[in-house]
Amino acid sequence: MMTATSPEGAAAALRARARRPDYQDLLTRVRVPALVVVGADDTYTPVSDARAMHAALPDSTLHVIEGTAHMPNLERPAEFDEALREFLARVDAAQPSGTPPRL
Repeated sequence: MMTATSPEGAAAALRARARRPDYQDLLTRVRVPALVVVGADDTYTPVSDARAMHAALPDSTLHVIEGTAHMPNLERPAEFDEALREFLARVDAAQPSGTPPRL
């Protein structure tokens, strides 16, 4: 279920995006597994941005959810939950038994 964003809401989101710092260089230093989830129809954080984030993160999984925009966790919760479940299972399986996650 996608809902249209009002022009005012879209303008406010774009203004906020223009002011946010660029953290791309920091992504290469992340030392924990990361899940990047993006809606295929997201215009605020497009799939190309998610692909760039995924490429910069040393150990990441990219999951694109079709038919969703900026909030795939709310628009397609079952698909989002399954992507998260698969990611957590992979991370858990990679940990030696009894070892806490590396931070």
